[in-house]
Amino acid sequence: MFDSGKFVSVGDTKLFVSEVGNPTGRVIVLLHGGLQSRLDFIPIAKHLAEGYRLIAIDTRGHGRSGIGRAPMTYRQLQDDFTVALTTLGLQKFGIIGHSDGGIVALRLAASRAIQPEFVIAVGAHWALPENDPARQIYQTITLEKWHEIFGDQISVYNAENPQPDFGKLFTAATHMWLGCDADAYPGASVKNIQCPLLVVHGDDDMLVSRQQGFELTEQVKGARLLNLPFAKHTLLEDMPERVFPFLRDFMNRVTA
Repeated sequence: MFDSGKFVSVGDTKLFVSEVGNPTGRVIVLLHGGLQSRLDFIPIAKHLAEGYRLIAIDTRGHGRSGIGRAPMTYRQLQDDFTVALTTLGLQKFGIIGHSDGGIVALRLAASRAIQPEFVIAVGAHWALPENDPARQIYQTITLEKWHEIFGDQISVYNAENPQPDFGKLFTAATHMWLGCDADAYPGASVKNIQCPLLVVHGDDDMLVSRQQGFELTEQVKGARLLNLPFAKHTLLEDMPERVFPFLRDFMNRVTA
């Protein structure tokens, strides 16, 4: 799943785009998390593929996409996906974004440069204040530690990226995570989101607090919060069979 695809040019690089699922179904764009790839959506995609047309995009530097020359910021990723989605000519689509992908989905919807039918943001920060515990994690995580925890994932990256340099990607990503300017987290701009929003939070998420999920939901008019007990940051991978019915119900309601 997500093995084949094509490249779409976005300024200084090309993003890999893969499509699976029902070609006549409603379109869902899948935006993955930091230092991951489209492949991390496979567990939930197995549940979605029968009824939906799934389009998964590798973020610059991730998966099969080139890293380019531009500094990696959430604004840059927003610009990349705006170009990619426009180039793909999609008329109606929703977005499921996990972690960094969720942050970028929030920025995309808030910018109104594109108009998704809905956004499902999973384990995504809308802001990252100086006292947020996640900042300490991002400041102290090392390349060696990441190799120790996610060695298998790095092996997949090395095998499929056209110019693999995980050290360079890791440095770029951690710098993006610690950003605090207008190119970083969407912050108060989420109030501009007009499409239906489902905020998905795992109660055992070590990166995104319950307060973050609640505050984001309160910022956006009409937003819904799904807080799953005993779920981690990787809930889409860990328990897709539990999450899928809620996602399906939300999408059916907002696209009816």
